[in-house]
Amino acid sequence: MRTSKLRKWAAAAVAVALPGIALAGAGAPAARHAVTPDDLMALVSVHGLACSADGRTAAWVTTTSDLKADKRRSRIWLADLAVGAPRAITAAESDAGSPQFSPDGRSIAFTATRGKDEHDQIWLLDRQGGEAERLTALEGDISAFRFSPDGKRLVIAMTDAAPKPPADDPKRPLPLVIDDVQIKQDTVGFLTATSHDHLWLFDMTTRKLSRLTAPGPWDESAMEWSPDGREIAFVASHRTDPAAPDTAWLEVVAAVPDAQTSNVQPRVVARFGSTSGQALVWSADGRRIVHTVGLSTPKTSDYSQPLLSETDLATGITRSLPAAVDKEIANPVPLGKGLVGGLLSEDRREFAVTIDPATGAFQRLNTPVVAIADQCAATDGGKGPRAVIASADGSPSEVHVLNGGKLTRLSAHNVAVSDAVAWSVPEDFSARASDGNDVHGMLFRPAGYQPGKRYPTVLWIHGGPTGQDAHDLEPGAENSLRQMLAAQGYAVLAVNYRGSSGRGQDYSATIAADWGNKEVKDLDAAVDWAVSSGIADPDRLMVGGWSYGGILTDFLIVREPRFKAAMSGAGEGNILALFGVDQYVHQYWQEIGLPWQNPDLWLKLSEPLLHADRVRTPTLFMGGMADDNVPLVGGQQMYQALRLTGVPTRLVAYPGAFHGIHRPSFMRDRMDRIIAWFAGHQPK
Repeated sequence: MRTSKLRKWAAAAVAVALPGIALAGAGAPAARHAVTPDDLMALVSVHGLACSADGRTAAWVTTTSDLKADKRRSRIWLADLAVGAPRAITAAESDAGSPQFSPDGRSIAFTATRGKDEHDQIWLLDRQGGEAERLTALEGDISAFRFSPDGKRLVIAMTDAAPKPPADDPKRPLPLVIDDVQIKQDTVGFLTATSHDHLWLFDMTTRKLSRLTAPGPWDESAMEWSPDGREIAFVASHRTDPAAPDTAWLEVVAAVPDAQTSNVQPRVVARFGSTSGQALVWSADGRRIVHTVGLSTPKTSDYSQPLLSETDLATGITRSLPAAVDKEIANPVPLGKGLVGGLLSEDRREFAVTIDPATGAFQRLNTPVVAIADQCAATDGGKGPRAVIASADGSPSEVHVLNGGKLTRLSAHNVAVSDAVAWSVPEDFSARASDGNDVHGMLFRPAGYQPGKRYPTVLWIHGGPTGQDAHDLEPGAENSLRQMLAAQGYAVLAVNYRGSSGRGQDYSATIAADWGNKEVKDLDAAVDWAVSSGIADPDRLMVGGWSYGGILTDFLIVREPRFKAAMSGAGEGNILALFGVDQYVHQYWQEIGLPWQNPDLWLKLSEPLLHADRVRTPTLFMGGMADDNVPLVGGQQMYQALRLTGVPTRLVAYPGAFHGIHRPSFMRDRMDRIIAWFAGHQPK
């Protein structure tokens, strides 16, 4: 017995701008067209938001696709929150990123690779004008950096320099020596002693670089200076014991160079479960730090949702902030006067929030029809305006000013494309799974939708599994592809199956060691709802997804003959093939046991390949040839099985591509192939 309901959040079929945004000089809307791959390729990714200490100025990064050069280009923009008028402060070809304001606000530091540099270097640009000055000559890979409170030093998270080939044969490849339990990481490849991020101090005056923390088989990140500039707090991710959950160590080290020779060692303050969206916020008196905490139970630690917490540095006691209990709040930022900002994920919604750790006061700052992806603000009490990156149904990401609940658009990177497109505005729905679970999702109606008519329908499954489908429109993300499919005349379903974020820790962790079971029930329920509601044509159903979405696609096609076409991107149907090949050895050990310890479960989770003879759905398999997250072998095996059993299939492998496809020609190729595959394998 399945029941359902549908709720509309949008009042019109086309969104002109984010609801509540003030737009200057808006005239009559021009004629719009259904979104095309060209439109999606023209969208600009907006990220890397940073604010000056007084909160008056914001900097951010845009990334565009240069189809002619077949490269992604990044540049930095700057704007006064009160005046607006953003301006680019780096060239389009500079590939700059990670902007940071100096404490006095006079300069902006950023990373870029220029000239003959083999690695990103840190550059400094005077806001009054002039050319950027290169600060560093580093031989490691930078992941982050922060100014000291007096602006005289930087703390840098960076890898050690990799061994160099002999001078008489500079092109000779060197062997890789691997000692870590985890041997691979996507975009990195094999992990060696020089693959891990550790902390370094850089003196802005002398230009001297000094090691702050010792090397080791762990990564150090989220570093932040104490208010007095004497110490640096950071998080070390310890994965040396594969039988133990991924543990975050909150550590504090004196900001003294050459820690090894001066006997200054980091002090471990607390240990807790790791989670995504980690950042540290010191209290004004330097006694406490707000951060996020995840699950520390081995079987479920990979499904951790961020719980905002606070640790006392003197006692090491960590407490959950009462206002944040049962709320998934990540990316804490300082707002001053004891207040902390964060990003809340909540059932298809993304909010910017303010929390007072002392009183427990909690406030959502934006309406549910707007999704906030990043924020920054002044550190004077959090009452003034803050800069945010926001999007909504039919409104791609832009930088906005959020003040008193009102959003005013600051940038216009995607306005020309957005105003020319007739977007599909998704509508919320609920369905009941066969085991009683209440399933939540969104429906994208097809272009030219006519009530009472049934449409070919695509179930497009998000990856993760942690993460959620929400009312956002970030370039390159899942909803962009759903918009493209809706423009092709498909109804498109987005489903937050069990394992997803946004509905609490238990909802996410319920699929532990039981992959391809409850999620499939939830996805089936969504498809049943679309059919019973008169929207989906039961004879023209399709399915697809990337990463865990590809994995679930493989589970669906081996069980469900009703899908007429499928696309499995970066998926796998035989988990045994990935052991020792991908980056998940810790999860395997902790969650499902090792293959020789629990072979029956490993065989159960390999159902798609071991029962590939049941598949009747023509399936396109795709993936990156350098993917160490879900290696291409997963798609290769499924392709080979279907090819041998006579099911129409194709394998598309992208040379040099990681888990995410970022080369512009490959991005466009992937969209074109998905469109062609679904169009070519559905009944007319």
